[in-house]
Amino acid sequence: CYSDGYRCIRSGLFFHKECATSNQDVCNAYHPQHMLKIKVVSNFEDVHGECKICRGKLPKMYYYCSICDFAIDLICARKEVVKNIDFPNTHKHRLSLVPKMIMFSCHICQLVDDRFPYACDICGLNFHKDCAESTPELSYSCHPKHPLKRLTRVPSYTNGKCCLCKSKLHILFYHCSICNFSVDVECAKNPPPLTLDHPKAHEHQLTLLPQRIFVCNACGMDDDPNPYICLQCNFMVHRSCIDIPHIIKISRHVHRISYNDCLEAGDWKCEVCLKEINWTCGAYSCSKCPDFAIHVRCATRFGIWDGIELESILEDTTNSKAYEVIEEGVIKHFIHKNHTLKLKEGSDANGFMYISDNGIINLDVRCGSISEPFVHEGHPHHSLYINYSKKDKLCNACGDKACMVFSCEECDFVLDVKCSILPKMVKHKNDKDHFLTLCYGEKTREQYWCEVCEEDLNPEKWFYSCDHCGVTLHIKCTFGDFIWINPGGEAESIYMCFKSVVGR
Repeated sequence: CYSDGYRCIRSGLFFHKECATSNQDVCNAYHPQHMLKIKVVSNFEDVHGECKICRGKLPKMYYYCSICDFAIDLICARKEVVKNIDFPNTHKHRLSLVPKMIMFSCHICQLVDDRFPYACDICGLNFHKDCAESTPELSYSCHPKHPLKRLTRVPSYTNGKCCLCKSKLHILFYHCSICNFSVDVECAKNPPPLTLDHPKAHEHQLTLLPQRIFVCNACGMDDDPNPYICLQCNFMVHRSCIDIPHIIKISRHVHRISYNDCLEAGDWKCEVCLKEINWTCGAYSCSKCPDFAIHVRCATRFGIWDGIELESILEDTTNSKAYEVIEEGVIKHFIHKNHTLKLKEGSDANGFMYISDNGIINLDVRCGSISEPFVHEGHPHHSLYINYSKKDKLCNACGDKACMVFSCEECDFVLDVKCSILPKMVKHKNDKDHFLTLCYGEKTREQYWCEVCEEDLNPEKWFYSCDHCGVTLHIKCTFGDFIWINPGGEAESIYMCFKSVVGR
């Protein structure tokens, strides 16, 4: 969302104005027995659980009842709760909300659900709220040609998504079988405006033209067939591209980049995904680096753009290094700009790390040396970049899941942080005469096994081996629970000698 908001300097979290001014405690009709208290999760912690109302994944900030383990997000907390439907379209009696997580079968769609039915005290029937308020037929402004019919089962010939917002169709929706046009309940209740006036996107009024295959002039993509168009200019744009930020700073470049309606004619490649850029459409470029350009969606992706529009902010000189040395043993790192980090000798694993003044941020010295672009011998053909993903990605080296990884968009190669800083050579008690070398996977039909745990070893994943003895070890078995142990520490079974495998 491109809008004004607030940012917490200490945690790095962003907030809409409405979210930042949310009440500390609320009373919600879906959970009337206790007050719900606001809960903010650190930017470095994972959030588990779902909103009990919309079933969506909980964000970093939500309302919570610790007594009942009941949580709702801020959007659902702000919505007005309809306690009674006095004149439902689908029933002759009044329906009342049952504010409990109970099992019921909806009288309209016949599906079994486990929360918050609307019940008829006279007939004993239960309904979903959307089902109770629905009508068998709907005249819709974005599809005036035919009326839409209410359906509770998705036809097999559809793609199962709302034609306007692309959300998955759920219990109830509206559909035109003649045109294969579907909208979910939310879009049926709140249709997009037929016209838009937005000078930042275009000088003339824009008109919605649903279900038309087109290429967006603003971003160059063709994935949403619902353009807003200007007939006199032959200009077409996604609704989501109406308010693209014009000047931003991203993690993949040392300078600010600016949005352009088009690039100079030529063969352009995106510096993030390394794919072709349609130079006749909008893209970001750098005024100081003439060959640098990025797709709009790649530049504004989570983890690449910091979410700040810089159009009205004067530019400061930026430091392209991952960290700045303040004095001996003290640095300022790009992932924690608000405080300095001091070198701490002797952590719980007897290794070395930087720790912030307030003690909240700990940074291993090897992680502190990482910068972009990241070059690794395990993927020598292309540079790797930090990728923050909302969904876990599988590391090509070890197969573990992680949401913060290094990736190569062109090769679909993923490397988690712990594998990115593995030493190239180590010394292990199972082979005291030789060094073990890090192997970056092999394609072979031979069966490998680990010398430590004596279990099978997948040769396509990374592992350690001895060229002299033929010994092979899992990475986790090589280090055990003492990864990054400082030589001379308590565990004498592992001694390590490091050889750099990373660089700019």
